[in-house]
Amino acid sequence: MAILTAAVVLVGILCVIDLLLSFGIIRRLREQNEALQLVQQQQTAGLDDDIALPAGSAVGAFAATTVGGTELTNVDIIGSPLLIGFFSPNCEPCKERMPQFIEYATRFNGRVIAVASGSVEETTDMVARLGEVGDVLVEPNEEAPVHKAFGAKGYPAMCLVGDDGVVQASGWEMAALPVPAAL
Repeated sequence: MAILTAAVVLVGILCVIDLLLSFGIIRRLREQNEALQLVQQQQTAGLDDDIALPAGSAVGAFAATTVGGTELTNVDIIGSPLLIGFFSPNCEPCKERMPQFIEYATRFNGRVIAVASGSVEETTDMVARLGEVGDVLVEPNEEAPVHKAFGAKGYPAMCLVGDDGVVQASGWEMAALPVPAAL
C-alpha cells in the first residue's frame, strides 16, 4: 500500500510540475504574440508612408549622368511622360518587381529611367537588365540627387510623372501605377 501511495504522490507532483510548465509556456507565447503584433503594426505604419513623392508633387531639381554618358536634369524630363524606378541589388522585393517594371516599361509610351542604388560592381547585372528598356543611372544611396528629387526613401520605388514634371502616381508595387494601356 505504501508503494501505491508513493506512486500517487509522485504522479501528483509530476502533474503539478507539468501544469506550472504549461502556464510558463502559455505566458511566453502571449508575450511573443504581443511582440509580433507590435512589429506588424510598425511595418504597416511604415508602408503607409510614401516611398516616393506622392501624386501631385513636383519633381525636385537634379543633375545626373546616365551609365551611357548622357547628362540628365529635371528640365529634360518635362515634355514627355516619364516612368522612373529605383532599385537596389541587395533588396529582395526589387528582384521580384524588376521583371514587372521591365514589362511595364516595354508597354509604356514615354521616357523610362531606372536608378540602380549601390556601387558600379554591385549593380552591373541590374544595369544590364534595366538598360534594355531605358536610361540607367547608378547612385550610391538615398542621399544622391535623383533619389532626393523624387523623394525615394526605399526600394523598390516607382513613379509615373506627367509631361509637366508632376508625379501622377508612385508606390513600391507596380499596382500603384495605372495600367499602361490607359496612359
